[in-house]
Order: sequence, then C-alpha cells, then structure tokens
Amino acid sequence: MIPVEYLWLTLIGVFGIVGMVRGLWKELGVTTVLLLSLFVLTFGWEQIGSKILDLMPGNLPEANTMALYYTVLILFIGFIAYEGFTLKFPIKEVKGLLKGILGLPGGLLNGYLIVGTIWDVTNQAKYYGWKVPYGTTGTMIAVSDSLTDLHHTITSYLPTTFINEFVLLMLGMILLVIMLLK
Repeated sequence: MIPVEYLWLTLIGVFGIVGMVRGLWKELGVTTVLLLSLFVLTFGWEQIGSKILDLMPGNLPEANTMALYYTVLILFIGFIAYEGFTLKFPIKEVKGLLKGILGLPGGLLNGYLIVGTIWDVTNQAKYYGWKVPYGTTGTMIAVSDSLTDLHHTITSYLPTTFINEFVLLMLGMILLVIMLLK
C-alpha cells in the first residue's frame, strides 16, 4: 500500500497539467472564485455549522459532517468555475511552451485550493474511519492509523488549517479588483 499523500499530491499535479493546457489567465480567474468561495465556506461553517449538525440524521461526528460540507460544496464550486462561465485575468494571452510554463503554477495553486481543501477536511475527519487491507495478510487497518510523518507535515499546510479565512477574502478581493479594473 502506498502512502495516501501520494494520491493527494498526484491529484494536485493533475490540476497543474490542466493549468498548463488552459493557461494562466484562465487559471487566475478560477483562483479568484475559489479564494472567495473558501472564505464563504469557512465563514458559513462558523455561522451555520451547528445548525447543519442538528439536521443530520444519526450520530455523524462533527468532523465528518464538516468534511462532507466542504467536499460537496468545493467540488461543485470547482466544477462550475472550470466548466461554467470562465473569468479571465486581464493579462496578455500567450501560446505554446510559455503558456504551459505560466499555466503550471496557476493549475497547481487551484489544485492546492480544491484538492488540498478536500484532503484537509478528510484528514480532520480521520478519513471517515475507512479501513483498507494491509498487505497480503487480510488484516484491515484504518487509513488514519497508517499515516506517515510526511503526511502530517503536509496536512499542517493545507488550506482550511493553514490559511485564515480573512486572508482568503483579501487575496480573492485583490484578484477580483484587478480583473474589474482591467
């Protein structure tokens, strides 16, 4: 079994490849939407999280409910940001290799914001208690019991843990103002 952080890092890398294809100007538009949406999600959870917990049937732990809240909404927002009306950052569009080189960091940033958020809240929910087979012995082990030191180090720098919601708001507003003043 490979460490679970390799899966998450690979998914972030896929966003980097998507960024290379789309270009930096489109990726910064998605970044703006994601930053502002993460502020709203974080602020919203602080305001209505307890109400959502009361509405949930059964005894679903708070961390699991929060993880589902963030995961469903950030996937929906990410899908709309990529597939819906695309905001474009007001910089000169380039073609060829330079487009890929400039788009890579934008795609990685968006991967960090989308996949990193899902990774962070899933980690906080202790991977929902999922168990996987350990080796060929047939023994089942909880994913949260097999995390490496690298995993613990990386998860302390993921969006919902590392970035204050007002920093998300400030960065998102700066990008939005730049787009509006083009």
